[in-house]
Amino acid sequence: MPAKGDKYPGLSLAGGSSLVINRKSNYKSAAWRLIEFLSLKDSQIKFYELVNDLPAVKNAWLSSPLDKDKFVHVFFRQFENVKSTPKIPEWEQIVFSKLPQYVEYVVRGKMNVPEALKYLDKDVNKILEKRRWLLENNDN
Repeated sequence: MPAKGDKYPGLSLAGGSSLVINRKSNYKSAAWRLIEFLSLKDSQIKFYELVNDLPAVKNAWLSSPLDKDKFVHVFFRQFENVKSTPKIPEWEQIVFSKLPQYVEYVVRGKMNVPEALKYLDKDVNKILEKRRWLLENNDN
């Protein structure tokens, strides 16, 4: 995300995938060992080499081929300024439905950026309308 004013780098949203262990699993120990293995610096670097998925472990970025790639290094800079996504159920609908919809409108020339942002904001407000009403009218 762009930074306000001339701050650099801009905000980056934590994304990617999460590894979890189901509490009912019969293989918790093995699953935990797999997570530990996948979290190792060398495993993260190898995974990047295989599928170009950026590492989640910071030390995998340093003293590796990633550190010398000026294009990839930009992502590392943003890694230092990460904020988690909002913890609301509507987030998935907003980021995987509405946002791509308006990005496509801009890319295809159907809307300019300010216009798309205006309509995206309007749609997001509509999506969050029920949540706001529930919070305002909560008897607790």
